[in-house]
Amino acid sequence: MNTRIMKTIAIAASAGLFLAACADTDDTVADDPGTVTTTATTPGASPVETTMTTADTDPQIEGEDPVFRVIDAVLAEYSDGIIVDIDREDDADSFEIDVVQGEDLIELQVDFDGALREDDREGDGEQVLRAQDATVTAEDAIQQALELHPEGLLDEAELDEEDGTLQWRISLDDADRNDLAEVDIAAN
Repeated sequence: MNTRIMKTIAIAASAGLFLAACADTDDTVADDPGTVTTTATTPGASPVETTMTTADTDPQIEGEDPVFRVIDAVLAEYSDGIIVDIDREDDADSFEIDVVQGEDLIELQVDFDGALREDDREGDGEQVLRAQDATVTAEDAIQQALELHPEGLLDEAELDEEDGTLQWRISLDDADRNDLAEVDIAAN
């Protein structure tokens, strides 16, 4: 009887291995790059399709404004810099950014992918003083404006003084680059 049980187990194991070897699997990447669909077919059985979501490797989250990657790129290059103006180009995937570093105002052209080039460097005492007085960063001001208008994308952020009050003037566009809203955020 002991031999009979061992033979039955051996036959069952062999059948399992045989069916696994006969199974045909096909892994395909769906239209969504974060999804993989696997279809397994076994002779005599219906195909089984499994969809699995994988970690998204794209650094930009859908709906996230590319300005945040651009700000990170600028501050990586000018670590002690203070951004005082950001202007999204209307006809290109880039921004014009003014950053104060020391006593200099540096004008940059920065692509959405973070590639940057310096266009000009000059002394601008007024912008330097504003930058030194600001306690709210450009990134924080933009984030606050986008919390009020989550469907918006940054068009322009400018550190400005009006009636003796330092503020960020934020202009937001919709996804089609039409004017959406203007928001003033206290800068100190």
